[in-house]
Amino acid sequence: MKFELLKTSKISRFVGLKDSFSLDKWRSIGWKDPFWEIVRFYCSLRGNEQKEFLADLKTKKGADSKWWSLLALNDSVAEDIVSYINERSRLQTYALQCLRTEEEAQNFCTKSEVEWKVTKTKSKDHHQSSKALIATVSSIAELVCGKHKVTLDPNPQRRCVWYIDNKLHITARNLDGAIPALKDPFIVWEIKEYWGKTKGGSKMSDAVYECHLVGREIRDYEERSGHKISHIVFLDGKEQWNARKSDLARFIDLHNQGLIDYLFIGKTIETEWKATLEQLLKKK
Repeated sequence: MKFELLKTSKISRFVGLKDSFSLDKWRSIGWKDPFWEIVRFYCSLRGNEQKEFLADLKTKKGADSKWWSLLALNDSVAEDIVSYINERSRLQTYALQCLRTEEEAQNFCTKSEVEWKVTKTKSKDHHQSSKALIATVSSIAELVCGKHKVTLDPNPQRRCVWYIDNKLHITARNLDGAIPALKDPFIVWEIKEYWGKTKGGSKMSDAVYECHLVGREIRDYEERSGHKISHIVFLDGKEQWNARKSDLARFIDLHNQGLIDYLFIGKTIETEWKATLEQLLKKK
């Protein structure tokens, strides 16, 4: 296996836009680079195996290490993996600090005069979670789009469809927002808010898989069509994401790999989403 930086997509990117979880050095590698397969391998290790793996890379054991032989590593890649994992850990700590409680999310809605709905379940014993994040994201998007006289669909009930220059793509699942519409949107987003009072479960891992799939398909379609699409993800829910720290870190990986263009977590939604959308619409 030969590790080289692959050429990034010819699709032009919006220069100068970034969020709190962007790491320019790693995003410049490109989403196809085998570097990210090594990161995924690291994520698959459990307990002390992760510590042993990083220790081997730091000491550059080379032929004396089972990891080097298995993954065909070299000194340069080893240094980059260690560097990325350290920066990733810093971002994960910051992400955990940004996450809000359900009450904090609701308070922001109240202060912003935004109404939210509740996810109702048949079981009265089950926590009836609010949709405070959905309400926040949608209200800000409606405000900014109204200012720029751009339409949007803040609650799609069908899949997005692109048909440009005889190149067709349909999303594998319904998304949570699209600008200007479900037909040929240039901005789409997914929202993963979990306010349950129990520890997060497999649904958190499912959220990672879903966003990975959507991001991968969008990047593939961009290369086929020459059409740029911004894929945005919003996360919130202090109790449950704190219980699934590894899944939270994997979202950071998807973002810096380039399968997610903008990642907003908790409080950063309050401070960064409006300005980012403003700039995206100005650039269009």
